[in-house]
Amino acid sequence: MKKIMSVIGLCLLMSGCDSEKNKVPEERITVRIEKRDDLAFVPQETTPFTGEFQGYYRNGYKKAEIHFKDGKQHGVAKMWYENGQQSNEATFYNGKLEGIATEWLSNGKKNKDRIFRDGKLIESVD
Repeated sequence: MKKIMSVIGLCLLMSGCDSEKNKVPEERITVRIEKRDDLAFVPQETTPFTGEFQGYYRNGYKKAEIHFKDGKQHGVAKMWYENGQQSNEATFYNGKLEGIATEWLSNGKKNKDRIFRDGKLIESVD
């Protein structure tokens, strides 16, 4: 009886491992946020979100990293392609683009820089 229980336990353990191995990973995020009146909030919260949002592709590579202050994008925001190559980087100040925003192609080659002031495009450099 002990031998049968050991074999059953081993089979259950192995089948559990197999199901995890075959499970398709999901895209994930570090915090769920929603937009209300042009501000970011955590659902069910009444205070605008302050903190960092991170999103990940199914393959585990980072998809986005965005900082918020009082519900508005504030600080450096970065995005990546599914292959792990960075796609965009821009700085926000109080919800508006400010400074240089850089865009890369999926092969890593820089595509263009854009310069913003107070959310308005000042110059585009290819």
